[in-house]
Amino acid sequence: MSKDRIFDAARAILDHEGIEGLSVRKVAARAGVSTMAMYRHFADKDALLNALMDDGLAAWEKVVRAIRAEDPMEWLEAVIEAFLKFALTQPHRFDAAFFLPAPEARRYPDDFVAGRSPVIAMIMVRIDQAKADGRLGGTPAVDVALALAGMAQGLVSMQRAKRFSSDKQFRTLFRAQLRHCLQSFS
Repeated sequence: MSKDRIFDAARAILDHEGIEGLSVRKVAARAGVSTMAMYRHFADKDALLNALMDDGLAAWEKVVRAIRAEDPMEWLEAVIEAFLKFALTQPHRFDAAFFLPAPEARRYPDDFVAGRSPVIAMIMVRIDQAKADGRLGGTPAVDVALALAGMAQGLVSMQRAKRFSSDKQFRTLFRAQLRHCLQSFS
């Protein structure tokens, strides 16, 4: 029970204060346990960060698994839209999934090629389907997936740093640039 309470406290702090607000002492205090008791459930702060990252990635995977488009290109465009929505509506969970300095974060390219990222694996399947249909060129699926992911995360980073004049401008540019990136591989 305490492990769940500690994790819930960590997620609540992350949701309200972001990555910057996360500390072992703050989590322990919110969970109503001592710092030492917390270490019985999470070996160290890195273990807690890994758990939060896994939670964020699980939330993102759930979003992607709900996409029902049959056409691979339509599915990929739906993923682009879902990524934008996830970044804007669940910013702290998004940060946990993609920006948290968790030691067990997946590494490119080995973890992606090995299928350790369920979402990247789903994306690569759709890219390969589109390639088989003659709608995308011969670039390896992992490279296309990385280009899309890198551009999407980069644009979200720019938005968080207030590099766009408005939220509307960001949304418009995000959609246009990701579609352009995807189409550049055809």
